[in-house]
Amino acid sequence: MIQSLEKHSIIVNLTAGGGKARSQWTDFLHQASAAGYRFDFHPTEYRGHARQIAHDLVHRGVERLLVFGGDGTLNEALNGMFEADRLLNPEVKLVFLSAGSSCDVIKMFPSPQSFLDRLTSVYYYQTDVGRIEFHDADGNPGVRYFIANSSIGIISRSIEAFNRPGPLMNALKRINVDLAALTAGARTIVRFGNFNAHLALGDQPGVLRRLKNITVFKSPYFGGGMHYGVPTRWDDGLLHVAAVAELHKWRTFQLIPTLYAGTVLQQPTAEYWQTHRLSVDVEDRTIPVECDGEIIGFPPCHYTLLPGAVKLVI
Repeated sequence: MIQSLEKHSIIVNLTAGGGKARSQWTDFLHQASAAGYRFDFHPTEYRGHARQIAHDLVHRGVERLLVFGGDGTLNEALNGMFEADRLLNPEVKLVFLSAGSSCDVIKMFPSPQSFLDRLTSVYYYQTDVGRIEFHDADGNPGVRYFIANSSIGIISRSIEAFNRPGPLMNALKRINVDLAALTAGARTIVRFGNFNAHLALGDQPGVLRRLKNITVFKSPYFGGGMHYGVPTRWDDGLLHVAAVAELHKWRTFQLIPTLYAGTVLQQPTAEYWQTHRLSVDVEDRTIPVECDGEIIGFPPCHYTLLPGAVKLVI
């Protein structure tokens, strides 16, 4: 059965996973071609390109937008589908063919389908979308949407190091994503200290905290095998928030096993909340904001939620 070109437009990022996606793409394309599928190919060429491609394709009227890449590629495509907090086409389905380093989005959902099944599956998850107001390097305001999580602090600094192009990090990603994440994290722990943050949770008055990190999440997973160990759902209508208070560098290293065990929130230095909105400002405006594995800008930030905003095929 030959499939419609327009209904199978696919955004492809072959550099995902430190380049590991290239071999996965070859295998997938062989299987899909043998099954009679045809595609309208749209390879990404630079950072942010998937966002522009997705925007153009949705305007053209595609019914299913396929994304082959990592969480960052999916995030770019997601953001290309929105305008002023609304989908350009409320009926379009976002189909994620996960081929990145950690693929934390996939871990949110039970029993993912095979890639081939996802191409035409009628089943989708009506998924909440997080919304962040932030600022770029020049102080101009911006808005970004996310599915998995967003961090400010040592995690965003570690992701900055993880994403930095280089032969060592690319090689580590191809060998083992946890090893790459640990290497980036260890380097960051040595160099990064703590920061003062002003937090305003929901309708509560703002408080000043000395922090190592704060994460706003829908998926408790990040950085490969690390996770916060709390149950969340793609459609629970909540933002989940984890904050880790200031720590000495050596104590930060000791915290790493609890991240892999999912017990970090049981530590006395950690706090966890559920909310519908959160404002975060920091004294050091050079600390980046991370969103679904990509560095997007800087604080101050304001987080809210768009319940059930996107139809996601996993």
